Order: sequence, then structure tokens, then C-alpha cells
Amino acid sequence: MRLAVFGDIHGNLPALRAALTDMRAQAFVCLGDVAMDGAWPRECVAEVAALGCPVVRGNADREMLEPVRPFTPRGFPDEREIGNWSAAQLTDSDREVLRDYVPVAERPDLLCFHGSPERDNEALTAQTPDTRLEELRASYGTHPVWIGGHTHKPLLRTLDGWTLLNPGSVGLPFERRGERYVNLARAEYLLLDRGTGGWQSTFRTVPYDVEEVRRGILASGMPHAAWAAGDWVDR
Repeated sequence: MRLAVFGDIHGNLPALRAALTDMRAQAFVCLGDVAMDGAWPRECVAEVAALGCPVVRGNADREMLEPVRPFTPRGFPDEREIGNWSAAQLTDSDREVLRDYVPVAERPDLLCFHGSPERDNEALTAQTPDTRLEELRASYGTHPVWIGGHTHKPLLRTLDGWTLLNPGSVGLPFERRGERYVNLARAEYLLLDRGTGGWQSTFRTVPYDVEEVRRGILASGMPHAAWAAGDWVDR
């Protein structure tokens, strides 16, 4: 059996379609953060829903269901303004789909979540103390494989008898270059193949057309579109 695990799409439809085309899996789990901050929030909600797979509620999904936080535009780019725009694009039907997202998705030998099983905005990384991970496992189960998102950074961390994975980000991988951060036109996700010794993981990176993302942002009507489009690079 092959399972594809992916998340942190952030409204990037070209990235999502590139990843889905590449997957060739029998089952899927989405780790959330489906719609916020990209040019295609509704389309990404629909594409993921069409898979009929478990979808974990990420912090951005939760925020899209909360009342819009008061915000006074200040005349320069601010991600909060783009996030508010994303939420405003959703219909009542879209929001019902988001409400059906789950805190965690699990199989007997696999636990999937967004930030951590306890908090959707907790970052589990290579630097997270072992003591914190053991606290979480004492509360949420000792599955041999845990998979989380949120950080947008791929991770393979082997611990005492179990593995912590992060597939990276489908729609918003980023890296720092000098004094700025850039978004990379590559969709990241994880394939798990079940073998006699358990799950075997393969990290996948799928390039796609950066110009399609830029054009979509500029045509979307989102605030500060030129600024947002300028953050995208193809390598």
C-alpha cells in the first residue's frame, strides 16, 4: 500500500495539482492549512475535498473560521490583510468543509497532525527536546510513525523506537536569501510505502511553473498582489 501525506497548501492551486499528479498513491492524508494566503483559496478547498481523504485542521484553517480580526491597513504589505482576504473568499459551503477537518488523523501505526497533536501552532523540529516529544506521546499514543506539518520544512527524525516526519509544504516552501525570504516553486510531500518492517518514507519535490503562480496572484484581486508575486522564485 502507498500512502501520500501532504499539507501546507496555502491556496496555491498550481502546486497542489502538480503534487497530486505526481503522487500515484492508493490513499491520502492532508495535514491542513489548505486555503489561506494564496490566490486560489476556494479551488484548493474543493480539490482536497474531492480526494475524500482525512484532512487535519491546521492553524490557518482554524483562523479562517474565526471572526475576522480587526485590522487597519497601514499602506504597506501585511500578511494579515492577505489572510483576511483569503477568508472572505470562502462561501458558507466552503466553511462547512473546513469545519469537518479533524484535530488528528490516525491509523494503528500512524498519527498525523498539523503542529502537534496538542496544538495546531506548535512547531516540532529537529531541535524539539526529547522530553517534550515523550510528554506528547504519553498523552496521544505511541504510534511508531508521527507526521506533522506547520513548519514548511521536511523532517526525518529517528528516536527511540519511533520516527517523526514532516513532508514540507506543497504550496509555500520558503528559504532565506540574504535579507529576505523567498517562496520556491516546488511542491513538497511525502510518500509512505508499507513493507514488512513498517512504513518506508520517500520525500518528493515536484517543480512547477512559477509564472502561473505569479499570474494567478496578480489576477486574484488580493491586497498587495505585486508584492506577494515578487516573493516567488523558480530555483
